[in-house]
Amino acid sequence: MKAEFLVPVHDSRLRLVRFLAVLETLRMRGRPVCGRFVLALGSTETSDVPGVSAAGATPEMRRLTPAVDAEVLMLGRPVSAQTIPVSPIGIVSPVVITRAALQFLTCRPLVIDCGSFHPPRVASVTLAASPARCVSSGEALPLAHVQFLFGKGLELGRCLAAENDYLVLAECVPGGTTTALGVLTALGYKVDGLLSSSLPEADHALRAGLVRRGLKRAGSLTRSRLEPLEAVAACGDPMQPVVSGMALAAAARIPVILAGGSQMLAVWALMNALAGHTGMEASHLSAAVITTKWVAFDRSAALPRLAARLQAPLAAACPEFRRSRHQGLRAYEDGHVKEGVGAGGTLAAAHLIGAAAPEDLMAAIDAMYDELVAVTAVN
Repeated sequence: MKAEFLVPVHDSRLRLVRFLAVLETLRMRGRPVCGRFVLALGSTETSDVPGVSAAGATPEMRRLTPAVDAEVLMLGRPVSAQTIPVSPIGIVSPVVITRAALQFLTCRPLVIDCGSFHPPRVASVTLAASPARCVSSGEALPLAHVQFLFGKGLELGRCLAAENDYLVLAECVPGGTTTALGVLTALGYKVDGLLSSSLPEADHALRAGLVRRGLKRAGSLTRSRLEPLEAVAACGDPMQPVVSGMALAAAARIPVILAGGSQMLAVWALMNALAGHTGMEASHLSAAVITTKWVAFDRSAALPRLAARLQAPLAAACPEFRRSRHQGLRAYEDGHVKEGVGAGGTLAAAHLIGAAAPEDLMAAIDAMYDELVAVTAVN
């Protein structure tokens, strides 16, 4: 493990150490290493609530963000909007980071639309056209639909594991840290104040209030916890059952990077809770959560404590964006945006499997910014 770039945040029974060692040895097999990068899109009306998400400058743009991020990832340009997504103060989407890091990997991207407001205008697997209602409704998704999505995730995970050496599972769900809080709370975890946010300062009270209202309306406040898929139905989003199913099925055969922060820690919790329901042994699954340092060490959150509470192996990719030529990237070091579109996990894969040096990754990200963002006038 290259500790200067990839930092362990929390380990559980040495699962992280073993997982990272497996990733690093993949490129030593004497044959080409083939992986798959999967971007799971989802939408929730939660993203319309002011102060919840920075994944788009306005509620209308946040509804478009999953489609546009997928288009930029696959095509190198937006189709559904004029520019790539930016935060309310103009900081660019992390799709720039991910697209740059993928250049160092033999890792074909795949887009899966789990249920978004606007389908991406690129080749993709469409599972549903049903975004989630706000977590405050207590009826985010019908339970039968959540069960359907989980089943589809299991099918996809088995198929992808049979064809690849590893998977990088990423998400784009504006408002997803709030749905993550909702699911973790519904599962019985006490995690208020621990989850990160795409905003520089997370509004923990706002998110907790939405979740409390949702759980009250779901009638679950009198129960210590809900069953995993019930938790998603009450306060989740459509990405969660799909990715937890994919990870559960694939990690029984190949290493799976859950590329994200708070949202992927919620997927980890779901995956482990669901393992027993599918006859799998959670401790035998080869998976870990990898995010960016801006999420892992977010001063307005507590990701190490969250990972410890969930017993989740968590690592952080640590690029040095202060060396960037672009102010729109240097702003990440001040807590803007932080993560998304699998940025941290893809950087880690490029470093460990693709043998990319930190300085080469930074040069590629700067060049990708030149290519994709010059027209947005963010620089």
